[in-house]
Amino acid sequence: MSAPSAVRTATPASGRKAEREGVVAILQDQATLDRVQGIIRELQLDDELIIEPTLDAALGRIREGYHPRVLVLDLTDSAAPIAEISAARAVGGTDLKLLALGGVNDVGLFRDLLAAGANDYLVKPPSRESLASVLEKRNPAIGGSGGGLGQVIVFLGSRGGVGTTTTAVSCAWLLAEQRRERTALVDLDLHFGTVALNLDTDPGSGLCEALEQPSRIDSLFIERAMVKVSDTLRILAAEATVSDPLIVDPGAIDVLLYELRRKFAWVVIDLPRWVTPTQRVVLAAASRVIVICERSLAGLRDTIRLQTLVREHAPQTRLMMIEAGASGDRAMVGKSEFEKAVGKPLDGTISYDPKAAGAATNSGQPLPLAAPRSSVAKELQQLVTTLAGPAAAQKRRMFAMRGLW
Repeated sequence: MSAPSAVRTATPASGRKAEREGVVAILQDQATLDRVQGIIRELQLDDELIIEPTLDAALGRIREGYHPRVLVLDLTDSAAPIAEISAARAVGGTDLKLLALGGVNDVGLFRDLLAAGANDYLVKPPSRESLASVLEKRNPAIGGSGGGLGQVIVFLGSRGGVGTTTTAVSCAWLLAEQRRERTALVDLDLHFGTVALNLDTDPGSGLCEALEQPSRIDSLFIERAMVKVSDTLRILAAEATVSDPLIVDPGAIDVLLYELRRKFAWVVIDLPRWVTPTQRVVLAAASRVIVICERSLAGLRDTIRLQTLVREHAPQTRLMMIEAGASGDRAMVGKSEFEKAVGKPLDGTISYDPKAAGAATNSGQPLPLAAPRSSVAKELQQLVTTLAGPAAAQKRRMFAMRGLW
């Protein structure tokens, strides 16, 4: 392997953080090196590629003042891959893009490497698309999180029949169609979910395949498994046989959400209330959790329980509580009493509008499209504004995401 070329050591000005530039790679084979060099040329990056024989040598260079943008680390022959990734992250800092390569296609290893600090793990030989997505320069504000990843928004009902699916579908549609944001809508009720029904589409079999065979999950598999609703909206849903219980490895959800966040600006999840290890993984990945609250006595009890669940398993997640409009003959708790019991004001209201809901169901369309002038459609618009900010401010974000299409 050739010796490292001369480097332009980044010397930060006093009191100012050094700008990152360059790619440092510790690679074990010439074929992977050739592919990395080819991608840098193809993307016309101005980064210098520096090859180091060992991780210690690369970290020594960083300690001396070099600030690479990307560190590529081949772990094929590593006896302690997690320790190496942790060391690279500790020395390189939080804004270093850290790519791990290896020869083992293993969900557990993937999850452990991400937890240790890797931005991605690719099985050799890495595809052109996968390498390009890591090496290309992107706006760090994409998706509102580090590494150019999209945001996960989880919708969860405190009780059944409060309009959770309708709200999730409507918000996903507004993000995708009105804001032109690339959006994935995922229905994790694998047996009785109605997201596909609400959009008059076939749920397909991709979600069950992904969760039962996590080793197959990659960007190409995701593209084929998702059902296209429009140019900016895709869904992942299922209609599993009722007599066929599915045992889902939480690690599969980890991998699935990561791949979705790489491809979409927004990942909207309709999450059933069942308490499972999968539910906890999804909540931990969420940047927003929206609980649709029914102001009944049972609704109050379950809102508090869900609030506790989110605080325990996803303390970094912003929890929003949206009041579902009253329907039927259920006895309602006063609003002030409800808010006092949950310890915070409600963040908004989605009115009960049977006429608008009926129009959406009968047409197989999202409610804001089926009944655009209804009061509930305006409330849904306001919720999306709260989640994503004013529409005008999102135009820059839309153009930034085009590189992911």
